[in-house]
Amino acid sequence: MQDVSIIIPTFHFADVAKQVLLSALQQTLAPKEIIIIDSSEDHSIRDLVSALESEVPINYQKVAQSFPGEARNLGVTFANYEWLAFLDSKTIPKIDWLESNFETLEANNADVVFGATKYLAETSFQKALRACVFGMKDIETTPGSIIQKSNFDSIGGFREGVRTGDDMEWRQVIKGSHLNSITPHRTSLTYNELQKTLLPTLKRFFIYQLHGTRVDIQSTSKNIMFSFFLIFLTILIPKWNSIVGWEESVLYFPNITKLYVSALSVLTIFALVAKRDWLIRNTNSILGFAMAISALIVSFFIVFSWNEIVAGWVEDSVWYFPHITKIYLSLAFSCSLIYRGIYFPLKNGITLAELFPFWWLKVGMLGFILDIAKAPGYVLGAILKIFSK
Repeated sequence: MQDVSIIIPTFHFADVAKQVLLSALQQTLAPKEIIIIDSSEDHSIRDLVSALESEVPINYQKVAQSFPGEARNLGVTFANYEWLAFLDSKTIPKIDWLESNFETLEANNADVVFGATKYLAETSFQKALRACVFGMKDIETTPGSIIQKSNFDSIGGFREGVRTGDDMEWRQVIKGSHLNSITPHRTSLTYNELQKTLLPTLKRFFIYQLHGTRVDIQSTSKNIMFSFFLIFLTILIPKWNSIVGWEESVLYFPNITKLYVSALSVLTIFALVAKRDWLIRNTNSILGFAMAISALIVSFFIVFSWNEIVAGWVEDSVWYFPHITKIYLSLAFSCSLIYRGIYFPLKNGITLAELFPFWWLKVGMLGFILDIAKAPGYVLGAILKIFSK
């Protein structure tokens, strides 16, 4: 029998938190205590805890509004037992979650077992969101994880000061450490709180990307987003005044191209100076990324200026290529649509029968829109990271 402290950071969502707490109290392997770090602005969680009758001690701590990493770290300081188990207020564990995870830990001689969470969807929008972002397979999550307190202390806990990304970084740190970690092959938790409409979803993805960029996770996807957003700005800025109607428009911005290039240059120089030690340590990866971005930008400008430079806008020229920019952008959009609408869903458990004949278009369009929303969040997050310590 393992002695376990369950730690749950909460921020509103009392109805779902009640399901989480009831499931935690009904575990086939009973915890020794449950620690709740509540940063809600109201008393809904406190009232919920007060109304519960439980043989398991519940240590309720009301704190000022804090991010999840801070709440989890604070919860660990209150823990009185050898093992730590993490949940959150919206991820509901199965009643055999603890017992099953400890069996997985012992069978694989592991030090850490992560959560395996299945995302549930009810509405048509939620199903499309799940298909293009999560899929039907279980997702490795920090909620549901178990770890010895001594091992938690040895890796330094969760990053504080960020709204999201701290949990993914924590798992990456563990995977790169001396600890042996594993994710169960069966679902141990469910998540049923996906956004139900587009605008709140866009806001959430933008904010998560803004905060997540400050954490060193998902570098490949972020770099791709950054590259395409930079290309998009490089396309838009020189044409901005002609699009809005030159001086007659209130949106007219004199010398916008020069200002854009100057701002980009200043930020680049500042980053080189401020992060020079990090740059020296990571020269190879940075050079590769810089070359990739440069290649993307150069390739676009070749396409964008092809007819002007090569064919001189002479339609009779053998090099003249009508609508080359539109074709290029259409191909880029089509690739994104196919990736988000077909490739990613199929790879993650969505069937062909579900996607075709038409549903993949809705899934792909939603994925494309979400990627567009995340890109500026990444860029702003990257700028904030430059100025952060």
